[in-house]
Amino acid sequence: MPDLFTVVIIKILTNTFIAFTLNRLGVGSILINLFLKDENMKIAFMIGLLFSISTVKANIVAESFYIKNTDPSYFRLLKSRPELTIDHVEKNGFEIYGPKGLGKFLTTNNIPHFSMKIASLSAVRGYPSPEETATELKSVTDMYPDLAQMVSIGKSVKGRDLWVVKLSKNVKVNDDRPEFKYIANMHGDEIVGRELMMRLIKDLLANYGKDPVITNLLDRAQIYIMPSMNPDGAAAVTRGNAKNVDLNRDFPDYTTSDNKDVTTGRAPETAAVMNWQKGHNFVLSANFHGGAEVANYPWDAIAEKFPNEDYIKELCLEYATLAPYIGASTAFDNGITNGFAWYKVNGGMQDWSIRYRKDLQITIEVSNTKWPDYSKIDYYYAQNKLAMLKFMERAIP
Repeated sequence: MPDLFTVVIIKILTNTFIAFTLNRLGVGSILINLFLKDENMKIAFMIGLLFSISTVKANIVAESFYIKNTDPSYFRLLKSRPELTIDHVEKNGFEIYGPKGLGKFLTTNNIPHFSMKIASLSAVRGYPSPEETATELKSVTDMYPDLAQMVSIGKSVKGRDLWVVKLSKNVKVNDDRPEFKYIANMHGDEIVGRELMMRLIKDLLANYGKDPVITNLLDRAQIYIMPSMNPDGAAAVTRGNAKNVDLNRDFPDYTTSDNKDVTTGRAPETAAVMNWQKGHNFVLSANFHGGAEVANYPWDAIAEKFPNEDYIKELCLEYATLAPYIGASTAFDNGITNGFAWYKVNGGMQDWSIRYRKDLQITIEVSNTKWPDYSKIDYYYAQNKLAMLKFMERAIP
């Protein structure tokens, strides 16, 4: 235990440091003196300062909580913290993610919060592991060698393959037919999208030559489907990858200082998708999430109107209408929303794909519950199948 002299010296140095920092920030002397008399405020200040120097951008998601939005000041305070990620804003509250220490920060600032961890393992039961998913993909694609090709575009943090399946007539030929893609499960704890992609792949292959819509799609387009961008997160039932990186805050963003279209310093999963897209010319795509039920159109990072907004809104409205439960949303008009109007996202894949790769992309939130009972997956597929097929058709001129 430190002696009294040491305690006094530490307190003096701490007060001096805090006073100096607040002064540099333009805080007046009267407020500084009041601040120094409040031990809780000093603790909150030091925790906040630690947050500020511990990470450059809001892509570390080691801790996650739900904030009941009973006081708008909570939202303003947390939104002002550059190292925190706010997600899925709704009338009752919002999700908050950040580095280790977030829970202590919320407690110190008397902000009511609830853990986002899945309360029971019962919800996880029934879902295949990433390894089982990969085995099933290989089994299905091996049955249709002329229509399906399974390729790994890279490795996750833990060395899992990042599988992409190409579906097309004469699949081994890369020609001038339009390229289309779906990506799901970039947030590991949002699992429904992965399962929709698995069912869609099997449906497209089994019904080629039988269903005229599916036959036309594989004849006239090159379709790429990535069921899971974040297999490590799916295995651990966590939002981030194995290093707690939020992949949907990890892409270059022209509205921030992190605006260079390079893979240096990014998660391996992000880098793999970026490098993969360099070799393709996708004309249309969508990425699938969970935690809400809505079709989201750009931009996510800025309030600026999207150049082709009428068309992109038409695509979202069509998807929401053909997926009846999304179109019937009571939280979003007609089941669609502008991303920035909902909540700001920096480093998102949607804006990056459009801005840097000229790939028109929307974000589809397919389930309010991120990890529902496995028995509900067939319902979600039935509700989304027609919308997914129609959206793919939009890639064909």
